[in-house]
Amino acid sequence: MADKQVGNIEAIALMLTVMINHIILNLPKNIIATTSSGSLLNVIFISLVALGVVYLICHLLKKFPGLDILDIAKYLGGKWLKILIGVLLIAYLVFTISTLLRSFSEGLKIIFFPRTPVPIIMLLFLIAIIIGNKLGFQSIVRSNLFFMPVILISILFIFLANIENFSMYRISPILGDGVIPTFFSGLSNLFAFGGITYLYLIPPHLKDQKGYQKVAYASIGISAFYLFISVATLLFLFPLVTTSEEVFPLYLASRYIEFGRFFQRLDALFLLIWIVSVISYLNIAFFFTTSIFQKLTNMQYTKWFIALFGAITFGISLLPENLQQIGFLENNIYKYVVLILVFIIGLGILIFANIKHRYLEKKKGVTRHETSV
Repeated sequence: MADKQVGNIEAIALMLTVMINHIILNLPKNIIATTSSGSLLNVIFISLVALGVVYLICHLLKKFPGLDILDIAKYLGGKWLKILIGVLLIAYLVFTISTLLRSFSEGLKIIFFPRTPVPIIMLLFLIAIIIGNKLGFQSIVRSNLFFMPVILISILFIFLANIENFSMYRISPILGDGVIPTFFSGLSNLFAFGGITYLYLIPPHLKDQKGYQKVAYASIGISAFYLFISVATLLFLFPLVTTSEEVFPLYLASRYIEFGRFFQRLDALFLLIWIVSVISYLNIAFFFTTSIFQKLTNMQYTKWFIALFGAITFGISLLPENLQQIGFLENNIYKYVVLILVFIIGLGILIFANIKHRYLEKKKGVTRHETSV
């Protein structure tokens, strides 16, 4: 297990990779589509709610140091609850990987490879995933830690370099379509922090269990900041109609950057950085998928798991027929899967496990008292 443990900085980079890749794709666009000019207020609101959820998770996990959601599910309801939660998590991770892989591959085809079939592009990503996972978890984590600062700088650079192109009037009216869409129905945009899923899975992989809170708050806080500037970039730079129709709006924003005659069309460089980022994310998601499967089956060797889940992912990725169906999966299915699994089922297991723990401790205390008497 020691070769699968990471330090706090590596864990933060791992969490950020999960969050940032959804921001690179269509997450800011989806938020703007639902809350329009009130998107910035909505992002601030859901970020505060997400931090509150993280506080609750950290508090509830204090009774179960070093255990992940599967261990806690087993403590709460036995083997069958553990299997149920494990299957749900595997289904969620495979669905997320498949959707992101297909969406990103479709974007690459439209922008750079119009004559290349999408399955070929996806196969190239899957080959990179299989190679990365065969090299081991430590290799994935270290390479991810190396590239993550570059990825963060690229998004921040797009924001700063486009400031002179911003039109601040697009934030008006600041409440968007009103208080209810921005703060109440807009609460469903909490799915933007679906990376919280990995907070349920990462405790056994931390070298320093006391650093869990630092990892959780830092990763969610930094993700919230980058979500905010990404939404701000799109909101101030493009009309709402243009934003909703683009495949990679953040990529389009990078095409507006120019620094004289010799520094134009930097978008190709950004896209190269983001390809590396997507590969890192897929490698991380695959590792946790195979780890959960191994934990459920108690199998020792996982090399063939990678090929198995690679084939399953490839098959599921081919199911959507067009971009409209992919958009429906991202905007509707993924959103509600995250809200139910992460914020209802996950928190519910932690809450009831703490209630059981308190009950058993109280019962044990009563028994000791009666014995002493």
